[in-house]
Amino acid sequence: MIRNIKLREFRGENLEAVKRLIYKTIDVSYHEVYPEEAIEYFKDYHSEEQILGDGREGYAIILECNGKIIGTGTLLGTNIRRVFIDPSYQYKGFGKLVMRKLEEHAFVNGISFLDLSASLVSKRFYDSLGYIIQKEDYIPIRNKQKLSYYAMVKKLDGNTS
Repeated sequence: MIRNIKLREFRGENLEAVKRLIYKTIDVSYHEVYPEEAIEYFKDYHSEEQILGDGREGYAIILECNGKIIGTGTLLGTNIRRVFIDPSYQYKGFGKLVMRKLEEHAFVNGISFLDLSASLVSKRFYDSLGYIIQKEDYIPIRNKQKLSYYAMVKKLDGNTS
């Protein structure tokens, strides 16, 4: 059993560890379903500037296990973004823990509807949490490639289990 799990707010000094976590997760989890151009796009989108900016403007959290950052997630307005769990800790309920905390924070702050963009890799995870597909879409990227994703929403009712 994994012990010493702690959820807390993101701080600026966590930037490098969070960026490494995100890039590692993208490298490990996305290569099977996305072209290299999409991998580059994801990494550019999750730049240090974006991580810090969203952390300042929104509610960003990190999940630690024995002092090591193993997960992160951000709520910016009604938008959930940048939810990543270290690949070696996936499928153990940690993503749900991060999402539950973000949803609770949103609900307590009067937000009743959340939206997010789900990668092809994360769609099933968000399905399991009650998010509904609004539309399938794509972003045109380099070399005439496409980055496909799902725009998803969820109505909050205070029950984040």
